Amino acid sequence: MANTAYSVSQTEIGLAVETVRGTAVAPAFWIPAKSPKYEPKLTLIADDTLQGSMVETYDEVPGMRYDSHGWEGYPYLDSFPLFLRAELGSSDTLTAAGAATTLSAAAIAGAATITTATALTEGSYVVIGAGGTLETRLVASVATDTATLAFPLIYAHASGQAVTPLTTHQFSLLNNAGSGNQPPSVTVTDYDGSQWRQLTAAQLDELNVKGNTTGLADYTCTWFANASTTPTAPTPSYSSARAVPGWTTSVAIGGTPVNYVEDWEVDMKRGVEPIPALTGSQEYYLYFANALTATAKLTIIEQANSPQLTEFENGTKQSLDITIFDIGTGNALNLHSSSAVYTSGTVDRGSKGEVKIALDAELLPSAADALAGGVSPLLATVANAQTAPY
Repeated sequence: MANTAYSVSQTEIGLAVETVRGTAVAPAFWIPAKSPKYEPKLTLIADDTLQGSMVETYDEVPGMRYDSHGWEGYPYLDSFPLFLRAELGSSDTLTAAGAATTLSAAAIAGAATITTATALTEGSYVVIGAGGTLETRLVASVATDTATLAFPLIYAHASGQAVTPLTTHQFSLLNNAGSGNQPPSVTVTDYDGSQWRQLTAAQLDELNVKGNTTGLADYTCTWFANASTTPTAPTPSYSSARAVPGWTTSVAIGGTPVNYVEDWEVDMKRGVEPIPALTGSQEYYLYFANALTATAKLTIIEQANSPQLTEFENGTKQSLDITIFDIGTGNALNLHSSSAVYTSGTVDRGSKGEVKIALDAELLPSAADALAGGVSPLLATVANAQTAPY
């Protein structure tokens, strides 16, 4: 047999939400990924009986098994809503894009309002401009043909410039479904350069999204699933979506845009637990998603009178918004919490250069961020060109 080795560059990963938990479905999206780690979690049960010899273990008998998978990646915003639905659980609250229009007057860089030929819709995300000056903004309010933006414009735009609304997809914590309020399960299809594997009933355990000023926004994810099987080899097909550069990030604290954040992170954990039961097979009965915990981290450049450190010291609860967009399509992601509270704050002077404040925050649940009953610690919105729900 010839010596063989396989390159990690041959990796292929596909995802799809399952209609019936544990029943495989073909990939709906092919996911560009980094550093995937697949691991069969097989329990071996020791036969430690006494059989006349000076040994402790006579056999290792296969017990129950589940598989784990996880990877890093960039949040391509045509497929990333699937991750948000799998972590938070609610169905997709979809709002169709409005009609395209144009600017009826020039807008300068830094402007907080734009005037359009036809009125925009409050709460919509719109792509303004094209090419090197393309940007996406949330319409905070509308008065006739003047729209106030949630964040000021980055670029100047001439009169007549295109303004294109996007379809929005929103997700929050699932609380009204009964049956344990479980997020949907996913089929993970994976190729390591040698073998195709298919993992059904996959439950998303942790989803961490972060960004900084110099790199691409990225995420990490961890899944628990049934033992893999070997599917018929599919034909992968990747979209033309682009990764999101970190510099597009807009942050608002307490509803006020701030431009002195150096890096950010939002971490969502479900504490997924494989539940054993006598099913007559090695498979676990269920991969149970527990209550959601959601936290955030910010590193900011110290400002006069340390406003964020003071808010930590006072236990102030306030809203937190983090918005990014890709510079090819304008597709955008917004992570919003109506009630965030800092749980730690550190004045960092550990290196030469500017003074920094490192902040940890808990995203507290509120009815304002809930789309599926009860309360939710955050509301996630993706604005893109996909017209069907995820």
